[in-house]
Amino acid sequence: MKSARTKFTAAVLPLAFTAATLVAAPAATAGESGAEACTHPAWSSKDSDTGRLKSSKWSAPIHTGPNAGCPVTQDIIQSDVIYYHCYAVNSAGNTWTHVRVHVGGSDYSGWVWDDYLNDNGSDFHC
Repeated sequence: MKSARTKFTAAVLPLAFTAATLVAAPAATAGESGAEACTHPAWSSKDSDTGRLKSSKWSAPIHTGPNAGCPVTQDIIQSDVIYYHCYAVNSAGNTWTHVRVHVGGSDYSGWVWDDYLNDNGSDFHC
């Protein structure tokens, strides 16, 4: 069984350190939505695990980057097997897993927010 503790620690420790060393940070603006907020971090296939959507989720979008403002390339559904590659932490502190799915005879890859995944996604940082 996977543990979210490793990913949580990896995501929170740098944030705690940054918060302790900064006096003030500029607030996010409404202009950070859409293409401006879409990043494309490097990824590699470090994880051999698979997963599925949480039982409470009927579908989830695959994005081109680890941010809701990034374009959607494909929707996955609950019955799809999701092949994990690795995860990244976005600017909001959310973890996203880079995945591959086989849908209708084609392979699609991209980023899925870990909150959609039944086991919180990959345990391997990109």
